[in-house]
Amino acid sequence: MVSLAIVAFMAVMLASCRQVDPGETSDTLGPGGESPESAVDALIESLGAADFDSTVSLAVANQAALATLAEGATFGQVADAIRSNDQAIVANFWAGFAQGAGSFLTESVELEPGEVVERDGIEYEIVRIIPESGGEREVMARDNEGYRIDLFASFAPGLAPRMVGPVERLLAAQTADARLVLSELREVVPSLLVAAERPDQPAEVVQSVLRLVELITRVG
Repeated sequence: MVSLAIVAFMAVMLASCRQVDPGETSDTLGPGGESPESAVDALIESLGAADFDSTVSLAVANQAALATLAEGATFGQVADAIRSNDQAIVANFWAGFAQGAGSFLTESVELEPGEVVERDGIEYEIVRIIPESGGEREVMARDNEGYRIDLFASFAPGLAPRMVGPVERLLAAQTADARLVLSELREVVPSLLVAAERPDQPAEVVQSVLRLVELITRVG
């Protein structure tokens, strides 16, 4: 189960995404990790060194851009980030993650492989993170031209409640930007469902994630 500590600092993670420099873009995402554990290990090393540019290749493409809906980004801003493959938005996401996480992922941790969860033909590989200070957290990675961390599978409890309102407004919009964003959101539905199905998720978390899925997949 994703720790409630992760839920608590999602607001800080997402707030940082508004600091994007629109000039920092790239046509390629870059290589991911050779394994789920190596992707998480690379993330820990980069966060510990505050080297956020190195985190760009460690998240599934476009997910950081979609996550900014939770912090008030406009449909146009999100669509522009998707069209331009804006990598600065990913670096800013992880910069906020480091600020909100405190010692999590910046102290000495032990990584343990978890089970593989399959949904709609996608395999999500769980990495269990055990800090020296105690406690356990889960991060999910998947093979997407190299292993990358799936933000929605890993952090849906913090994202979903903040995205319901924006997606409701997205459905009412009749613009090219809104249609692009909605089409990209449909790609993260399996990740949201995987997060909702993790053992011991609080009922309110499951309800908010499933509500978001229902909105994203609504026809008409």
